[in-house]
Amino acid sequence: MAEEDARVGAADYAARPDEGRLFHGSLPGIADFNTLFGFLYCMLASTAVLSHPVLGGALFMIGRVVLLFLKLIQPGDYRRLPAPYRRTGIILGAVSALLALAVLLVYPLAVQQPLLWLVFSLASLVLLMNELTGRIERAGARRGVIRARRVVRAAELMIAIMGIAALILFLALPHETAWYLLGGYALCCLIRLVSLARGEEPLPQAEEIDWNLLPEYGKLIEVNAYRTFNTVMMITVTALQVTMILIYTLIGTTADSLLKSMGIAFVCGTLASWGTTLLMRRSSRRPDFEPSVFLLTGLALWFFSLLSFALWSFDKNHLWSYIALALCTTGVTVATRALQTLESTMRDIARFATGVKPGQALEQAQTAMKEYAALIGGMIALLGLMTITLVSGGSITPGRVTFSIQPLLLLPALALVVTAIPAAFRFPLDRRWVLKLRRFLQLEAKGESNLPLQKQLEDVIIKVHRKHYGIKLVILILRPMFYSKVVNKERVHLDPDISCVFVCNHGELYGPIVSNIFIPFSFRPWVIDEISEPDRSSTYLYRYTLIRQKWIPKRLRWPAAKMTAAFLKWVVYSLDSITVYRDKPRELIKTFRLTAAAMEAGDNILLFPENPNDASQAKAGYLRDGIGEFHTGFVMIAQMYHKKTGKRAQFIPIYADKKLRTLEFGEAVRYDPKNPPAQEKIRVSRLLRDEMLRMAGLPPENGEVR
Repeated sequence: MAEEDARVGAADYAARPDEGRLFHGSLPGIADFNTLFGFLYCMLASTAVLSHPVLGGALFMIGRVVLLFLKLIQPGDYRRLPAPYRRTGIILGAVSALLALAVLLVYPLAVQQPLLWLVFSLASLVLLMNELTGRIERAGARRGVIRARRVVRAAELMIAIMGIAALILFLALPHETAWYLLGGYALCCLIRLVSLARGEEPLPQAEEIDWNLLPEYGKLIEVNAYRTFNTVMMITVTALQVTMILIYTLIGTTADSLLKSMGIAFVCGTLASWGTTLLMRRSSRRPDFEPSVFLLTGLALWFFSLLSFALWSFDKNHLWSYIALALCTTGVTVATRALQTLESTMRDIARFATGVKPGQALEQAQTAMKEYAALIGGMIALLGLMTITLVSGGSITPGRVTFSIQPLLLLPALALVVTAIPAAFRFPLDRRWVLKLRRFLQLEAKGESNLPLQKQLEDVIIKVHRKHYGIKLVILILRPMFYSKVVNKERVHLDPDISCVFVCNHGELYGPIVSNIFIPFSFRPWVIDEISEPDRSSTYLYRYTLIRQKWIPKRLRWPAAKMTAAFLKWVVYSLDSITVYRDKPRELIKTFRLTAAAMEAGDNILLFPENPNDASQAKAGYLRDGIGEFHTGFVMIAQMYHKKTGKRAQFIPIYADKKLRTLEFGEAVRYDPKNPPAQEKIRVSRLLRDEMLRMAGLPPENGEVR
C-alpha cells in the first residue's frame, strides 16, 4: 500500500471514526459479553440445580431464538426481509421449536420436574432483564432522556426483577445455593448495567422497513462490493454465534465455580477484544494497513484454532483446550473488528452506487440482516445443545455414550469459517480504492466531476472485481531474494491531488523487479507490448535478457524465456499495468491517453525510458550497469495531463543499483507547460538522466538526448 496514501488515509479515518457507519452498536446475538455471561450463568445454575450444565445453556438459547424468531414473524422490521431469508428462518425456527418442546416435555422424565422449571425460570428472568432494559434504553433515547436517567431506570427494573428471582430461589432451594445463584444473577445485572452506561445499546430501530419501497436497496444488491461484504458479514456473524456457544459451553462445563468461569471468560473474551482493538488502532496508522487482510488473518486463526481444539481438547489436560479457545476468541475478534472497520465504507459505496445519501431505513435494513444471521447461527447452535441434552444427558464429555460436542457444534463452525474465507477473498476494495472513493465523493459534493476516476470506481465497486492477493504473495516471497535498501525516500513529497511519474533505470531485469517490490508508494507500471503480449514476450526476454545470462546453459535459455513469459503475463495483469507500444505511433497515442486518464483518476505511473537499441551501445539490450540513453516521448504524458487538468506533474528519478542493493530516489523534476513541448521533452529527460547518473556515481553526459 502506498505510504503517502496511507498517511492521508489514517488522518481521514481518524477525522471521521463514526461517519459512514452502517451498523450501530455491538454485534447481535450471543456476541456481546453481557449476553455471553447470561448464557454462562444459566449453565452454572443448571449445574448447581440439576448437575446437567448444557441444559441451562439450551434453555437460555431457546429463549434467545424465540425472541429473534418473534421479530421475524411479527409485523415490523423483519417482516420485510426478502422471502428466501424469511422462509429459511421460519423453517429453522419451527425445527428449533419442536426440539425445544421435546426438551421441556421429555427431559423432565430424567430429572425432577420442578427443578427443571426452576432453571427455565432463571433463564427467562435473565432474558427478560436484557430485553426490558434494552427497550428502556431505546425508548429513552428516542425521547431524548439523558443517559444517566436511562441507566437509573434500567437499574430500578433490574432490582424489581432480582426481587422476583430471590423469591423463586429462596422458596425452592437451600439458602446457601440460593445466595450463590442470586449473586450470579446480580453479576448479570451489573454487567448489563455497565454495558448500558458505556452506550453499547444499539440505536432505536425504525418502526417498519419495507424492502420493496427502498429503490436504493434494489440498486445496491446489484453492486458487487456491497453484495460481497453482505455475504461475508452474514456468514461470519452466523459462524460467530456457533463458535461462541462452543467456547462458553466448554467453559461452563469444565470450570467448577462461578468466579473461575468468569475469570476464564474474561481472559478469553475481554482481553482478546481489548488486545485486538489496540492492535488494529496501531495498525491503522501503518502504511500497509488493510482491513480485508486483517479479516482473512482473523478467519485463518479462527479456523486453525477450532481445528486444534477438535484434535486436542478432550484430553485430561484442559490447559491446551483453554489456550486453543483463547486463540480462537482472538481470531473471532480480529475478524469481527475488521468487518466493523470495513462497515464504514459501505455507506460511501451506497452513496456512489445510488447517487443519494442512504437514509435510516437502509441502515435498519442492514441491521435486520445482521440480526437475521445471528438468528440462524443461534438456531444452529441450539440444535447442537438440545441434541446433547436429549442424547447424552447434558454432558459434552464421553460417558455412558460415545458422544462429544465436536460433530454438533465444532463441525458447523468449521464449515462456516471455511465458507467465509473464499467469500472474503472476493471483497474488491483495499485502502487505496477507499481513499479514491472518498475523494470522488468529495468532488461530487462540490459539484465537480472526474470521469476517469468514476469509470475506475465503477469497474472496481459495481462490476465483479477481485483483489490480486496472489501478486502480494509473490512480492512477499521475492522481497528476501531481491532485498534492496530504499534510500532518500524522504525526498519524495507527493501531493494527493497531483499524480507523479516515477522514472527508473532497467539494469537488465533488476530495476523492474526491485522497483515493483520496494517502491513504498502506489503506482501503475508501464509495460512494453513485447512483454504484455504472450506471443512476443518469449522472444523479447530471450533477446534482451536471458541470452546474456551465462550462468544459464544455452539449451535452457529459450525454455526459461517461455516459462518466464507465462509468469510475466499474470504479473502484468495483476499489477494493473499500462501497455506501451513503442514502434506503433497510433497505438502509442492510445497509451498516452490511457496514462493521462489514469493520472487524472489519481494514479501514479512507473516507467523505464531507456532505449535498448540505442546506436551508442555496442550490443542491443538494457545495460547491466549505468544508465542508457532515454527515449524522450514519455514526457508527453505530462503535457496531456496538464491539458486535461491544468496540473503540473512531477517526474521522480529512481536509480536501482544491483551492486549495492539499493533503490535510491533523486530530486524531482516538475513539468513546465510554459516551455515549447519539444524543448520540454529534452529538458525533463536530460535532468532525469543526469540525476540518475549522479546517483550511480557517474559524470553527467551533456550530449544530445534522443
